[in-house]
Amino acid sequence: MKKILFLLLLCLPLAAMAQTDPKYLAGAITMDDGKVSFKNEIQAPSLTREQLYETMLEWANERFHPDDKFNARVLFTDKEKGDIAVAGEEYIVFSSSALSLDRTRIYYQLFINCSAGKVNVDMTRIRYLYDEARDGGEKYTAEEWITDDMALNKSKTKLAPICGKFRRETINLKDELFTSIQNTLGNKVLGGTQTAPATPGITVTQSNNQIVLVPTTPAVTQPTPATSVASAEPVAPTSASGMEEQIKSAIRITITAGNDEQFEIGKECWGGFGQLFGKEVAFCLLDTQKTMGNMLMAESQTYKISFYQAGQSEPSVVISCKKLTQQNLSGEEAKNMNPNSDGQKSYNMYVGEVVGK
Repeated sequence: MKKILFLLLLCLPLAAMAQTDPKYLAGAITMDDGKVSFKNEIQAPSLTREQLYETMLEWANERFHPDDKFNARVLFTDKEKGDIAVAGEEYIVFSSSALSLDRTRIYYQLFINCSAGKVNVDMTRIRYLYDEARDGGEKYTAEEWITDDMALNKSKTKLAPICGKFRRETINLKDELFTSIQNTLGNKVLGGTQTAPATPGITVTQSNNQIVLVPTTPAVTQPTPATSVASAEPVAPTSASGMEEQIKSAIRITITAGNDEQFEIGKECWGGFGQLFGKEVAFCLLDTQKTMGNMLMAESQTYKISFYQAGQSEPSVVISCKKLTQQNLSGEEAKNMNPNSDGQKSYNMYVGEVVGK
């Protein structure tokens, strides 16, 4: 009994520290004409309306299609106006175990409008069918179920016990959909800029519900040897040239992550520098089959990329990074960043904020 009490006491500080993520609290649910409506604008100035429309229609057809469980589908298209309307239907799961499954069916509509260099998305008309196995289930609308008054406590500091889980998972679904669209358009931006041998990345800026995707212009315009990689953006002006030359001429590149564990990567894995959310970042690519390297990167929040010159045991350049995000790329997408990548492989792209050089 004493052991049980001791374990419970150990858990108390952890429970006390647990807080609701602010992204689920007041202001997370936006309304338009009395309806819950999540809007997002993604700008891709390098793409035409036709390119954006075809890209988004392909995305919608892949993401939404009827099956045995759901009737998700593309409802309406108008190529001339760049409009796509989608009916979404899927499960969002609150908890799952061997003995129980707590989930709800969610219905929503997604309205997509494509114009020159810009895509506007609106997720609205959200409804739920909960506990459908019991007497036909319980039906709710987002307006009556996930607003601040219903899904938050009186002080607006925590999610309510029941409505709160609907609010949390609806916001998570919205984020997943908008991120998927952003990544799809980002890949289109990357794939559509073939004017230089290497296109290391895109510049992403975000403000409220607006995201701007711009292809990063390579810093080096002259032809480079097959083993070299052009930087996406200049680094510090006083040392940019010297650092770029040392990176290009490096014969060995390593990443140090975790508890100072080091592993070697090939020159085809270096993706260059760029800008993300106003921060200078470094891109690196890891073959998805490199299990240990990917495990270390997945578990690490910080890491170092080191470049070694011929005959040197100490690195000539060390870039310290704070991990921001990770994204899976096909071999062809990886070749857009570094032409030396293997088009037959798949890669994990790691994006890290440059915190030291």
